[in-house]
Amino acid sequence: MQEIEIKFKIDDIEKFKKGLIDRGCVLSDELNQKDVIYLFDLNDNLKGRDKIIVRIRNVNGKSELNLKRKSNVEFQAEEIEFGVEDPDKANSFLLNLGLKEWVTVEKKRVYTKYNVFNICIDEVKRLGSFAEIEIVTEETDKSDYYEKEILKVANELGIDTNNRINNFYDNMISELDKNL
Repeated sequence: MQEIEIKFKIDDIEKFKKGLIDRGCVLSDELNQKDVIYLFDLNDNLKGRDKIIVRIRNVNGKSELNLKRKSNVEFQAEEIEFGVEDPDKANSFLLNLGLKEWVTVEKKRVYTKYNVFNICIDEVKRLGSFAEIEIVTEETDKSDYYEKEILKVANELGIDTNNRINNFYDNMISELDKNL
């Protein structure tokens, strides 16, 4: 199973949400997420391929541990995740494995579905508003096809595809921190 997703900067998040509702989408309750992201090497900017990211994600008081391996194919990643009862113990466990805290990402997230596509609407502290459109598939040989389909859906939803973001929130925040 793999996810193929494209992220877009959204200028007017309320207008975007209204457009989804007008198309019959049901928005989830807002989730407050805090991700603490860990790396083995803090000097690694994760722009290479086949990188591993580990994070502890807290969503409205519930925590999970997540490992994401970036694929050698752009826009694809393999994920493993499971719940953790004690995020402090999980943090200690990861630090003892040699991982280091890299960056923290805080966001408010709303989910919806449009046809077969999952959409996350994010308001990210320090970065602004975004929409991620993704599809989860078993078909690893059709990533170009699915990328084009995601771009078609973005256009249907009124997203300016020139506002495409080819970066992850953690990298974007890391870049901001370097410029402080």
